[in-house]
Amino acid sequence: MVSRNKSYSLSEGSQLVGSPEEALEKLESRGFKTAVLTGGGTLDTAFAKLDLINEVVLNIEPLIEGKGIPLFRSEDFELKLELVEMKQSKGKTIQLHYRVKTK
Repeated sequence: MVSRNKSYSLSEGSQLVGSPEEALEKLESRGFKTAVLTGGGTLDTAFAKLDLINEVVLNIEPLIEGKGIPLFRSEDFELKLELVEMKQSKGKTIQLHYRVKTK
């Protein structure tokens, strides 16, 4: 779990770290080669600004919602994407898989 809140309550087996770099270092030290971001806009933006995202998978649901969690915060960064794959499920969800182009 990445958080600046040192008193964040964790579930058993979880570990708290304070930055994206520290999270990746911990994962690498435990033998992991990949990680998945499932946080909100603040976490996604922190990784994006450090060029630590190499793929983006978006699920497009047949629903428009007036509120929710933004994918990224409004900050100064840019990710250029290249479409790798597009799939549609029987439930009409469309999944877009992108590779982040290197600079």
